[in-house]
Amino acid sequence: MTLSCMCGYVFMWMAAVVLPSFQATSNVFYSKINDSQNLNCQCPDHTCQEVFWYRHLESRNTLQFLMYVNSAGREQHGENFNASKFKGTVSTGQKVVYTLRIIELQEDDAGFYSCLFKTKNFLPAGYYIMPGVNPPTVQPPTVKTQPRPAKPCNCNSRHSPKGCEHLVLWPGIGALLLLAITLAGTLYYFSRLPKKCRHRFAK
Repeated sequence: MTLSCMCGYVFMWMAAVVLPSFQATSNVFYSKINDSQNLNCQCPDHTCQEVFWYRHLESRNTLQFLMYVNSAGREQHGENFNASKFKGTVSTGQKVVYTLRIIELQEDDAGFYSCLFKTKNFLPAGYYIMPGVNPPTVQPPTVKTQPRPAKPCNCNSRHSPKGCEHLVLWPGIGALLLLAITLAGTLYYFSRLPKKCRHRFAK
């Protein structure tokens, strides 16, 4: 049994366990046709000696084993996949980072890409790759403008500002009504008084 077949069997067994939740966390890349894309798979410590790269194609609804890479940089591709399309590298430091480089992306490469560590029981965040798809436009958030509070009128000046007419009009009308009532009462009072007799002087 070749190394590729062994890696494929190990990968399929591990993917069957964790695949139902593989879309839980992921990033989306809207790549252009014939562009290249780098995908990183970070190990939280130095115990990740082997990694399996895979993808799930949306057009075919199939799960494919891409390649196997170990910490020494040795790689083994799956069937019908070669180094001209997929390249795997590893960098070590405080953490071990495995990188998958995909060259000359095409529309049929659209799907979900991720990795599996042989000695870990967690699934790193994957990537959605959408070659030739324009990213959705995000509309700016609508900001509700609060109405400005009414500006207090200062009507003490000689020229009343616009908007203060009602503060002058109603008191003026009240004063006129009061004056009219007072005048009417005064006239009514004097009309009820007895008239003075006028003496006629004889010639």
